Amino acid sequence: MKRLWLACAVLGFTTWVATASSANAAYSSANYSANEIQFGIGGDPQQQSSSYKAQVSVGSTGVGDVSSTNYKAFSGFLTPNEVFLEMGIDSTSVNLGNLDPSSTRTGTAIFHVRAYLDSGYTVQTVSQPPAMTSGSATHTLCAMSSPNCNSITPTPGIEQFGINLVANTSPTTFGANPAPQPDSNFATGQAAPAYNAANQFKYSVGDVIAQTNISGWGATNYTISYVANASVSTPSGSYTMIHDLVAVVTY
Repeated sequence: MKRLWLACAVLGFTTWVATASSANAAYSSANYSANEIQFGIGGDPQQQSSSYKAQVSVGSTGVGDVSSTNYKAFSGFLTPNEVFLEMGIDSTSVNLGNLDPSSTRTGTAIFHVRAYLDSGYTVQTVSQPPAMTSGSATHTLCAMSSPNCNSITPTPGIEQFGINLVANTSPTTFGANPAPQPDSNFATGQAAPAYNAANQFKYSVGDVIAQTNISGWGATNYTISYVANASVSTPSGSYTMIHDLVAVVTY
């Protein structure tokens, strides 16, 4: 019996910001600057007293964005022009339990990415696979990115470690597809191509596991599905992984 304790996703993440094309809700020339353009019957972004502060709008008839190769416009009131990127980790740890050569162990963890006024983002995995140290010896589970531990499907009896970011039905029903909030009209996050096939798993340090193909506005919830297998020659011990994720956004 091999015990794998996988500490994932919440225990470490890094955010990088890269500057690229710009997009914002401000309009300006050499003679004027307007931070908000409004079509409607009213609104006030700065209502306050010594006891409260509020932003209000009246009569908004539509929200969201429209674009072509020549323009991009954003509808709705109270759309501040400050850019931001947020990564939140919604699971604390994952315990894959006892590994043995007869069955595949599974687990899940959830994180989300929320962005505004950006041109897209990627999320990379930067941690080594689960490893065990005994005295001076260290053993790392074989990542499912090389032929010697099967690069696609979990196989009991072959040492393996892999992930994907979609709903699966094998080796059991677990995981979930990326979930834009409240729907895909407001957010565009998706699993990266190498990690978006149900029942197929992979792991390679530095891989992009989630991304947007267009602007990454809004929030998307992601579920990481983990699989692990042991072989008869996998050393016994406690295997751990602190799973670091890096979000990179362009503005």
